[in-house]
Amino acid sequence: MKIKRVRIENFCCLHNVDVFFEDITSFIGPTGVGKSTVLRALDWFFNGEKGVALSDDDVHSATEGGRISVEVEFDGLTDHDRQILGRYAPDGAPSVSIWRTWQNGEDKITGKALAFGPFEEVRKNDKAMELRRAYDQLRESEPGLGLPSAGTKDKVLEVMRSWELANRDRLTEAEIEDTHFFGFAGQSRLAQLIDFVFVSADLRAYEETDDQKATALGRILDHAVDRSQANEQLGEIEESAHLARQEVHSKVYGPVLDQVSAALSTEVAKFTTGRTVVVTPTVQAPRPARTTFQVSIRDGAAHTSVHRQGHGFQRALIIAALKYLADRRRPDDGMRTLCLAIEEPELFQHPPQARTFAKVLRELVATSPQGRTQVMYATHNPVFIDPKGYHQIRRLCRAACKEHPVTEVWKATEEDLVRALDGLVDKKVIRSRTEGALGGALAEGFFAHVVVLVEGRGDEGVITGCADRSRINLGAEGVSVIQVNGKDNLMIADVLFSALGVPCYVVFDGDAGMEERKRESVSHLIPQQRQEKEQEFERQARKNRAKNVNLLQYLGATPNPQPADDSTGRYTVFEDTLETYLDQHWPTWEERRRELVRLGEGVDGKNAATYLETTRTVATEPPFLLHALLENVRSLAGR
Repeated sequence: MKIKRVRIENFCCLHNVDVFFEDITSFIGPTGVGKSTVLRALDWFFNGEKGVALSDDDVHSATEGGRISVEVEFDGLTDHDRQILGRYAPDGAPSVSIWRTWQNGEDKITGKALAFGPFEEVRKNDKAMELRRAYDQLRESEPGLGLPSAGTKDKVLEVMRSWELANRDRLTEAEIEDTHFFGFAGQSRLAQLIDFVFVSADLRAYEETDDQKATALGRILDHAVDRSQANEQLGEIEESAHLARQEVHSKVYGPVLDQVSAALSTEVAKFTTGRTVVVTPTVQAPRPARTTFQVSIRDGAAHTSVHRQGHGFQRALIIAALKYLADRRRPDDGMRTLCLAIEEPELFQHPPQARTFAKVLRELVATSPQGRTQVMYATHNPVFIDPKGYHQIRRLCRAACKEHPVTEVWKATEEDLVRALDGLVDKKVIRSRTEGALGGALAEGFFAHVVVLVEGRGDEGVITGCADRSRINLGAEGVSVIQVNGKDNLMIADVLFSALGVPCYVVFDGDAGMEERKRESVSHLIPQQRQEKEQEFERQARKNRAKNVNLLQYLGATPNPQPADDSTGRYTVFEDTLETYLDQHWPTWEERRRELVRLGEGVDGKNAATYLETTRTVATEPPFLLHALLENVRSLAGR
């Protein structure tokens, strides 16, 4: 059983959000939009009775009535899950929904189950006598149900449940309050199925190394160490000691207390008859013995507590504990799903450590027995974005022009991409590009406010250089320039970013002179070879013109196989290439580039660093089209 979907209403900054979960779910977005709040809402849902309490301060400002609700839908139900959940997960039901609500300090648990309506009216009676009376009235009014007599509340509940199992066709979906889900009364059902572990950004390892049930160490030991045998033997020792203490007390105090008892009985007999006083020693029974464990750190000759270690080491210790928790669960615990929710997993980690941790988290899910591990985290670091897992991203952002804070959740699926590019890019191409070349390149853009998509690294250098000349910090304004290499990739990346709520600006080459340049490159060949090459160049030119049409159509412009130089609010196109445009309209740029190469301060060819330095240091100002490009990008970013 795993978390499929979570609906959160009026919890802190989350007014009303609906979030779908994967095996790994990455929450990204600007600071303060509610990424961590989603994880904290789940922590309250699973662990509310363990000290994760709510107050009026946790209610969203736009809420009327002060009601908080967190609803969780679970899928992937096994036979074991259905057995534990009972009527909440009948055979054939693909999922089960449970929600927890808080209002004015009152905490309620509700689940959706199949039930017989009249029985639910009986179950509403809390007191045993009232419940039995309602049941008897139902028996009399509905003799066709064939209900037997039942003298106790438990018997009544058992009879109704048995009847519902035998009459599935007469049941309907009902919302039923039930504290047993979380252990308020009896054994927790969810605790038998899911172990939800939340690691907050301010969590310190020394808080988690106490051998208590709710700590990381306590959970590791519960999963990995069987204490029952030692506890049983320690219990036998305590029992023997208890019997020995009783015997000592009897021998030492027995005669004296017998005399005291007789004397008191004689005195009492003067006032009443038929009763005697008995005084005996009482031996305080010891509490059951339990093995506990302690964690400390040895660093060379030094032996210290975890509390005295730095934040980075403490965070690494928590990470190691979580990995061990997932790897070393006992076989008899394999029926429970381990959910790891981590706030800012990159915190206090050097880049290599962060990459290692990201890999570890992915491996935990990939190697989990029977898929019983689910990971979710709120992050600001691109290394925690799986290059092949854009469908795992949930990007949160704040809705504009709202009186109260309202968070929106964006996600992208392959179906979204295929639908948006129908007739423009083949479905197989979309899958291969998003799982291959594009995956790693796009990660940084998911965290941006605006993405500028370019075909090559040279474009990135020129755009960034123009911004530097104007003392514009694109990064500070939330603008990322992402190179994707190809017109098909421009459309695919644009759809992907747009699906995640990231506005895009597209820069591309019309390649008007491509065929002519290629023809010149083979002019030295013999006629037959030259003819074969020229035919191939012609095919490539036709294909490129078709891509220009598709791209402009996708961008909402007039389809044109050979567009002229232009800059709009959505895209900038160079009629041929960026380099030919610079040759024609900014000739000093090429002179400066050659100078840098000659001085050994630049690299020949299309090199991003050389293009950047050339653009930053050339003496003359950029032409109008580059100024227009930059202004259009900043306008899209709201500047």
